[in-house]
Amino acid sequence: MRKQKKHSGFSLLELLVSVAVMLIIMGAALTFLAKDEQVYQGTQVVANLHQGVRSALELASQEIGQAGYLGSAEGQRQITSNVIGSPLLQTVSVSSTNSLFIGEKLLVDTGANQEMVTVTGVIGSSVSGIFTRSHTANTTQVAEEGAFGTGVLSGSTATTLQMFGDINSDGTLVYEEYTCDAGAGTLTRSTTPINSPTKNAPDVLLSNLVANPGGTPCFQYQTAHFNGTAYVTRVTVTLTGQEAAAEIETNTRRTLTSSLTVAPHNVLMALALAQASPAVTDRLQPTPPGLPLP
Repeated sequence: MRKQKKHSGFSLLELLVSVAVMLIIMGAALTFLAKDEQVYQGTQVVANLHQGVRSALELASQEIGQAGYLGSAEGQRQITSNVIGSPLLQTVSVSSTNSLFIGEKLLVDTGANQEMVTVTGVIGSSVSGIFTRSHTANTTQVAEEGAFGTGVLSGSTATTLQMFGDINSDGTLVYEEYTCDAGAGTLTRSTTPINSPTKNAPDVLLSNLVANPGGTPCFQYQTAHFNGTAYVTRVTVTLTGQEAAAEIETNTRRTLTSSLTVAPHNVLMALALAQASPAVTDRLQPTPPGLPLP
């Protein structure tokens, strides 16, 4: 008789034990993956928080550094009508009146005919002032020289930074206002040409702002006073951002505080001109009328 072969394999008990072991291993692996995912998400949130605060600080740093910059339209702006020198006020046509303002000092012409003219009015494509020397149309350059000692306005506060100048180095003078509102959770920035009647609506730079630790102001200033003018020579910006949602792992919303101090070098240059002996007053430009804008 042929012997019947034995069939080897797992018993039901062995199968159940194997499945149980696999479930334990898979459960541990899934727990590890879930934990790792939570850590990764937390890291990404912190990175995004850091990036938002850092970007706002970098922008503020660049623009504070440009505060008080007059720029120069040399070679781009010309007188377009002949001028006969006179001690009397007269109106003269120019190729562009962009960003010109009453009280501004313009360097007109070159060589023996060069003179500094203070603007007394800006209407359309013309400016008024006292031109004591004669100038030829379309060949006489009009340049803007010097700097604004009040590039950072002395009316700036712990929550509002007000400044002006050719911030973007494009030949246009603008008024800029940063507002830190911990109650609303926002840092906003408004940019407006100086000749506008009111400032433009602000853009939101940070939407997760909270109060700084220890009540530290968003904006702090170091000011030098000379001959009745306040020169803001240092601006410290401190911002604290908070995560938009609580972290899964800790159920808390992490915060990040960053700070920097910037010296508006154009304001420093104006202060140096004022303190020179003798003072270089014809390069000290006044604050444009109407600033800060409402």
